[in-house]
Amino acid sequence: MIEKIPEFKRTSWIIFCACSLIFLLSLFFWILNFPGIRRCFIYKSSNSDVLKIENRFESIFPVSGKINNYIDELLTGPISEHCCPVFAKGTRLKNCYLRDSKLYVNLSADVLKADAYNTDFREQIDLLKRNIFNNFKNIKEIEVFFDGKLPFEYLNIYKNENLNS
Repeated sequence: MIEKIPEFKRTSWIIFCACSLIFLLSLFFWILNFPGIRRCFIYKSSNSDVLKIENRFESIFPVSGKINNYIDELLTGPISEHCCPVFAKGTRLKNCYLRDSKLYVNLSADVLKADAYNTDFREQIDLLKRNIFNNFKNIKEIEVFFDGKLPFEYLNIYKNENLNS
């Protein structure tokens, strides 16, 4: 004998299904329009030595990788006109890779477009490292290179070439 479902149970079941459907649709549209991962960018103020923080959203699954994408975005420079870029304009990331929680970053020689005698490259490298450490907790150590050479080795070669010319 087939048992009839009471009217109250049927109404509850319909309401439950409707609420579940609404929840699933809202979850789907939230995932579809998710802004991305919030990243923090630290830049030096152009007026003083004060550090300014910018927050931006990055893609969840960037094509070039999360760290590459972050460093590219950092080298692009600040959104605010009151901040200075970390390195000279035109500096780009040649490559970077992570091995055993140590990050190796190779930047282009365009870093040297700035006045090599008056620019504090150590401060700029420290700011780059600070940005990366703040956003990627799994990285314990960072090694920075300019065109495949250690920064201060490269700067000595660059300064000697300029003195000879």
